[in-house]
Amino acid sequence: MKDEILKKLSALTAEEQFTPVDERPSEQSIYSKPGRFIIERRTISNISTGESTAAVCMRSHPRFREFPAHTHDFIEIMYVCGGNITHDIGGETMTVHEGDLIILGLDTKHSIRASSISDIGINLIISVDLFEILLNTLRHDSTLNTRSLTSLLERDGQNRFFVFKSSEHLEITNLLENMIYSVVCKEKVDGYILEQSVKLLLCYLCSIPMEEAQFTGEDTYNENIKKKIVKYIRSSYSSATLTETAQMLGLSSPYLSRWICRHFGVSFKELLMRERFAVAADLLRTTALPIGDIIVHIGYENSSYFHKEFKKRFGMTPKSYRRQNA
Repeated sequence: MKDEILKKLSALTAEEQFTPVDERPSEQSIYSKPGRFIIERRTISNISTGESTAAVCMRSHPRFREFPAHTHDFIEIMYVCGGNITHDIGGETMTVHEGDLIILGLDTKHSIRASSISDIGINLIISVDLFEILLNTLRHDSTLNTRSLTSLLERDGQNRFFVFKSSEHLEITNLLENMIYSVVCKEKVDGYILEQSVKLLLCYLCSIPMEEAQFTGEDTYNENIKKKIVKYIRSSYSSATLTETAQMLGLSSPYLSRWICRHFGVSFKELLMRERFAVAADLLRTTALPIGDIIVHIGYENSSYFHKEFKKRFGMTPKSYRRQNA
């Protein structure tokens, strides 16, 4: 990042200029109404721009003191311009390094640890309406995969966030630095240009393979993915492929293959074979279909392979299995 920008960002902000630190007002009294600590976009926007209705604004993250656990009524993107900033989210510690960014979803409760003067973060505050409109536009006008980012809008009490290694994508860091420059080095920022910059940023993020992003809301996300895989295999067991499954989920085949091994404990091939042989066993028990027809029905052409695999799984031949379970 240019020295000119870093120098301006390193200067103490109005929110940091309380001495001693103990005399600083509580964050909740500054940013939220009494009760649940929900930071309101209108309040943040008014503090940052003097305009409470702005759909998007950028501001420096306050340093030196822990920011207590809170949620937002907006989508927040934090870009780390220098040093490292650590978030605690749902019992998980997440450190975002210089040049990278984190996107926090609605209902995501997190706290931020105290940072030093060299740990510089910029918060991009985006209204829910604008975020949703931009993603809908991308979904209708492009082939980009917006499914994962759209999940950040869900209000179900789950902690959802993405960490992107944007430092590895020059187009993203250049865009963010241009946006930051326009905010910190110019007297007035054009709201329309800022909104279009956010749209371009979302384009870039949606183009990054999801295996390059760290996603949490893990329990819900992983369970949803597992359910989709199981549902697909059960409905398409005779023709299902790893490639088609990956396309359905918007993931690459190599990444999905590793994901399945990690979360199911077996390969995609084994998941598919389990379903095929479960169907075959059910047909042997409940129908009079010839074994040859059952083999074709579940997607196999090699009869000897089917018989060998069936005996390995059930300890007997298909004919014996039918006889015992008739």
